[in-house]
Amino acid sequence: MKTILIAASAALTLSLAGCISVSDSSTNPTRVQENTDIAVRVCGGETNVAEVTREGYRCKVN
Repeated sequence: MKTILIAASAALTLSLAGCISVSDSSTNPTRVQENTDIAVRVCGGETNVAEVTREGYRCKVN
C-alpha cells in the first residue's frame, strides 16, 4: 500500500511539473484579454478561435 501511495504521489508531481505560467509583459496586458473576450463571442465559442494577439484575433475556418 505504501508503494502505491509513493508511486501515485510521484506521478502527480510529474504531471504538475509540466504546468507553465505565461504572463503578458506588454505595456497594455488588458488588450489581449479584451481581444480574447471579443474573439470568443464573434467566433462562436473558444473552440473556434484560432489566434489572439494584441492587434486582434483570427477565427478558425471550417
